[in-house]
Amino acid sequence: MLERLYELREEVIIFLDSQQKAALHDKFKSDSFQIILAYLVDIFESLNAVNLKLQGKNIHIISHHDTIRTFMAKLDLWKHRIQQGNAASFRNLDSGLAHGNLDPELKILIITHLSSLKAEFTKYFPDIDDMRESWKFIRNPFQCEFADVAEEIQEEFLELKFNSTAKDEFNDLDLETFWIKYHSVYPLISHQALRVLTMFGSTYLCETAFSTLTAIKTKYRNRLDVEDDLRCALSNIKPRIQDLVSKKQCQVSH
Repeated sequence: MLERLYELREEVIIFLDSQQKAALHDKFKSDSFQIILAYLVDIFESLNAVNLKLQGKNIHIISHHDTIRTFMAKLDLWKHRIQQGNAASFRNLDSGLAHGNLDPELKILIITHLSSLKAEFTKYFPDIDDMRESWKFIRNPFQCEFADVAEEIQEEFLELKFNSTAKDEFNDLDLETFWIKYHSVYPLISHQALRVLTMFGSTYLCETAFSTLTAIKTKYRNRLDVEDDLRCALSNIKPRIQDLVSKKQCQVSH
């Protein structure tokens, strides 16, 4: 929405003038407002990109963790660049600046906002750095040392680490498939890995389920026992229609 507003800023100015909204017209037309609007477009674009990366059916909590840490690191980078008077990280802001110079007051305003945004992320994810080390063996057990895992699974971890076949398969399989495959061989360490990988990384799947339920259980089907229908709608397993049909007798004439 902000991006559309920024793209149509000249038209909006004309519209406010035609509607005789003098106060809004003068405020919207001012250079300071235009620059702040350009910054808001850029920062919300970045937040929306992070939000999209946190959605999807086949994304686990470790990838979410990496996405959040990356964005928090970018906030520090953007803050450092703004302090140097460099707005290259913000496309619309950089192109909207007169002579490419940041006003000192605007610079303070942006730095304060980026600092507040970093503080909010730190508040929501206080243990973001601690999780990185505790999940190290899950991401790649072949690049860890026995000291990186709990004492009760260290021996089993070493058996896995020096299993050359497992190491080759690790490069070809995704994390979930790899740990499921070796769960029967290395149950202790695989159990810990799968406990993490099966966590809900975000509310995306819950929201998807509620949306699907709303589509299935309408006011015309309010007495429907929705459990089986919902399971089919949410499952990633594709039904084998031909096999199912072959087991049913077609309606024949008497």
